[in-house]
Amino acid sequence: MVVQTSPPPRKILTYPISADDNGGAVFIYGDPKASRIAILSAGYADDQNIFLPFAARLAKETDTLVGVTCLPGYDDRDDKPWTQHKEDGYTFDEQEQAFREAVKALRSESEYDKNKSGQKLEVVGIFHDWGTVGGMMWCNRAIEDDSENAPDKIVLFDVCPGPHRHMKDLPSGAKSMTPSDILVTMFYKIMFAITFLCYRFVGTGLANAVHFLGLGVSSSFKIGPLLEIDRDFELCIPRPRLFYMMYPYYKLFKSLFTGNVKDLKDASMPKDLKKTPLLYLYGTETNVQFHEDICVKILEREEKEGRSLSKVVAVEDAGHYFFIQKFDVCFDEVKTFLHK
Repeated sequence: MVVQTSPPPRKILTYPISADDNGGAVFIYGDPKASRIAILSAGYADDQNIFLPFAARLAKETDTLVGVTCLPGYDDRDDKPWTQHKEDGYTFDEQEQAFREAVKALRSESEYDKNKSGQKLEVVGIFHDWGTVGGMMWCNRAIEDDSENAPDKIVLFDVCPGPHRHMKDLPSGAKSMTPSDILVTMFYKIMFAITFLCYRFVGTGLANAVHFLGLGVSSSFKIGPLLEIDRDFELCIPRPRLFYMMYPYYKLFKSLFTGNVKDLKDASMPKDLKKTPLLYLYGTETNVQFHEDICVKILEREEKEGRSLSKVVAVEDAGHYFFIQKFDVCFDEVKTFLHK
């Protein structure tokens, strides 16, 4: 499968993460005078490179200053190798703070003059996979704080968190996860968490053994989350960097075992979809979906009843990486949503 190439970013800005002044980087595309800024981030196991083609086209075809970042520690720059990041990875609060700083860095590049147009600078968040967790924590906290950087629109790719804890009037009839869904979901998360622990506290050799054993079991019993359509994108990051990038799975179970799940309470859909509409796209060709059925029903009702600009799109004949496999379909949906 051919992945689209992209022109190099116009500029790269650094921002602080966890007391590291240059720990994070945001890759800039577009005109500083654009009336909209959009921050993009993928999740495991991708750095900023996977979103650069999408960002370049978004900046070219819409009035948007685009910045692409990634989870803390996921990028590997000459001035900041991945090996210089925190050995234990970053907590979900630190991930949220990183997104907040990335948006501040992107906004500092903007030269949009709201006094001329009479309109405020529009802010958009676009997130994929684990980027959705820290991304939505930032979105909801920024909205709660009434920050000038709070998102006006949100786009989520293939992962959608549950309803906001204060969301009312939820639709009925949502399906629960099947035992098969639970098995698939828990197996790979546990495997990745254990692999990270082995890498962190024992070494790459044991991490390799655990990882290959897990992949073998997953393949033999067909309990992996992704299907053949996504195989070209798996394991594209070399080890041991790949093992380090599994730290969100370790942090997830650590939060559960220590009772700190409150750290994740803000990783949800926005409370008010009319104020902050949400576009959610997902690929249909996966062994398990990375969303609750209630999320889809909420967004389907929003569109059907005209409650907000929110919408859900099932991308056919595509998997977890549908924004590459069906690039034009995905891009057109996002472009239309931003122009509404």
